[in-house]
Amino acid sequence: MIRQQGNKGFTLIEVLVAIAVTLIIMASVFGVLLGGQDSFRRENQVADMQMSTRSGLDMIGRDLTLAGYKTPPASAVIWSDGGGIQPDEVTIVYADPNIPISRPKQCGAGGQGGGGGPCGTIGRSSTLLLDPETFDPMPGVVEESYEYGMMLTAIETADCNGDGQVGLTHFHLTQDPQMTTAGGEPTVQINHNPGKIDSELNLPGGFNHEVNENCAVVGMFRVITYRVSPPPPVGHPTLERKDLSDPAGWIAVAHNIENLQVRYGIGNDGMNLFDVPPLVPSDDPLTWINRVDVTLTGRTEEQNLKGATAGAFDPSEVYVRKTVSSQVGLRNVVNEAENRATAF
Repeated sequence: MIRQQGNKGFTLIEVLVAIAVTLIIMASVFGVLLGGQDSFRRENQVADMQMSTRSGLDMIGRDLTLAGYKTPPASAVIWSDGGGIQPDEVTIVYADPNIPISRPKQCGAGGQGGGGGPCGTIGRSSTLLLDPETFDPMPGVVEESYEYGMMLTAIETADCNGDGQVGLTHFHLTQDPQMTTAGGEPTVQINHNPGKIDSELNLPGGFNHEVNENCAVVGMFRVITYRVSPPPPVGHPTLERKDLSDPAGWIAVAHNIENLQVRYGIGNDGMNLFDVPPLVPSDDPLTWINRVDVTLTGRTEEQNLKGATAGAFDPSEVYVRKTVSSQVGLRNVVNEAENRATAF
């Protein structure tokens, strides 16, 4: 007689062991997947940070290569040091190649540069008198060089008021230029009367009283400023750019830029860079800023990613950060300095 053996199932212990092994394997796989997702998210953010930081640095560099074009060399770059580790601002100035630059009538040279007001400081009258012989390039009709509503800038050629920087001021024309014979000589008269145009630039009383006729040029200049806003550690810092001739105002050019630091090289001092230029800008090439070192620090969008570090402004802000630098020679300033050297 043959005895049939019944089917034998798993014991409770075997089932529990199998479940435990399965859970261990699933946890390992899940951990690998999570690590891969974290790594993927981190690498994407690091790549975005690097691209944004490089893009911002490249844009500043492009503007710096134009600094000083048909602009007084002493005013090619206007610095603003944030102090300590706080972000700096930098302003880059160059002339519009399609619009002539000119010089005001100088005091005692056939008329008062300030028009009807006392001679000496732009701003004591709503009228400014320009010397038609100084227009560069010389137009066919001098009075047609500028037109109603155009935004012009008066820039000092040196630090004429001794405040450590060249002065500049902006205004909108409130009438088309007119040729007159003020002082017995041909003169181009331009007007910036604030009552004749809706402009925030044209203030009552004229200009800012910081630009002197004997020490100024007038023209349509690109005045471009870079800054970090909002300043750290508040909010999401952004590198912003403002072109004074653009009514759009401040425009974000690179996101998650935590710091902007700018240092300056002066004259023949090829070794040192300064947060604050030590020399007062003048007509002497040895006082001119001729190279600029720019450093940008970017950070990731999210905190607490692998490789993140505590912030210099707020230790609780733990981001992955990247700092990039570039030094740009101001070729227009350097060329002008070389031209002056060979002229003597």
